[in-house]
Amino acid sequence: MPSTAEQELDDTGRAGPRGRRLPVGLARAAAIILVAVLVLFYGAGGWFYSGEIRDGALKAAPPTDPDYRIPVLAVGDHAVTLGRDAASPADLTAAGTWGLQWRDGYGQMGAVQELEPDRVVRTFTQLRGAPLEVGDQAGVDSFAFPSDPRAAFGIPFDEVTYTSELGPTPAWFVAGTRPTWVLFVHGYNAPRREALRLLGPVLAQGFPALDIAYRNDPGAPRSPDGLRHWGKEEWRDVEGATAYALAHGATEVVLVGYSMGGGIVTSFLYESRLAAKARGVILDAPGLSLGAAVDHGARDRTLPLAGVPVPASLTTVAKAIAGVRYDLDWDRLDYVDRAGRLSVPVLLFHGTADPRLPIAPSQALAAARPDLVTFVPVAGAGHVESWNHDRARYEQATRAFLDRVAATTTH
Repeated sequence: MPSTAEQELDDTGRAGPRGRRLPVGLARAAAIILVAVLVLFYGAGGWFYSGEIRDGALKAAPPTDPDYRIPVLAVGDHAVTLGRDAASPADLTAAGTWGLQWRDGYGQMGAVQELEPDRVVRTFTQLRGAPLEVGDQAGVDSFAFPSDPRAAFGIPFDEVTYTSELGPTPAWFVAGTRPTWVLFVHGYNAPRREALRLLGPVLAQGFPALDIAYRNDPGAPRSPDGLRHWGKEEWRDVEGATAYALAHGATEVVLVGYSMGGGIVTSFLYESRLAAKARGVILDAPGLSLGAAVDHGARDRTLPLAGVPVPASLTTVAKAIAGVRYDLDWDRLDYVDRAGRLSVPVLLFHGTADPRLPIAPSQALAAARPDLVTFVPVAGAGHVESWNHDRARYEQATRAFLDRVAATTTH
């Protein structure tokens, strides 16, 4: 038994062995401080990162040009030599087909002919604008074609207007001979020309095409909150575009969705009264789960000052706060969970190196509906870059899919 010298009074006046436990008052204060720190960390941190979710995934902004920071070192007969360094984009030296854009013109790069530490030589074809010259600064563009169907292919098109619930909304229409129209839905803050890579093959098969803008795009109506909602609201615009097609000669449609546009198209299939008019769907790096995309991006983030990865628990809190601040129903934005409701064939492309939208939801959709989903993973392709990396395979798969699902009779 401890001696009197080894005893001390706790804050209730009772003696206890020295060092066995903290005084109750001190322990209570420590607990209060810990709770306060946790509340501050998760409250303030969750609020901050919920704003990051808004800025990185919900905020509507007009499309932007690539950064013009690649020096043009030489321009030859169907070839271009471009400078490169450690900060150059990976697409500069990636195999496949890529756009090369400069301030006054646009061209298309093909095969890599030479590769050195400080330069790359690629095949090159100018498509429009002022000639590319030594000393110009250029940027790589994954959309691969400039401006619009006329600038890209010399194909005439009409700027038409369909009616969405928010008002008149613009679209490009290119005529064809078949009763099945192909409707293109671009991705997050991307331009309509995102669809030009597939437009050529679609038109070659005789399909009319409607390449749509939707709410919060330049020239389109603004939603009340001005935010992107990954299909929760935008599917109604696809419904309006489908109604336009049906009123102007289409008997059915095939829908093509890129990135967030893939989520919009899938939401249309689940929600629209016109979903039965869809004969098939083509999805490219689709946004099938916004929650999974946020989790995917958070894994590469670090806490300010601390330099340690953002804990998953903080991401969970941030998503909960964002749900309240920006009216996000995370469960409803997981389109894989409702895969049992799919009733049309799906051709699904996704790059294995996509840094923005993880491939896992696409794999899960293919696994959930092998009866309907034809899954084409493209090794090494980044976000919506499957066509760029393997154009021949992409276009062959698309032609075969359209021949299988679409009506063959003509007007």
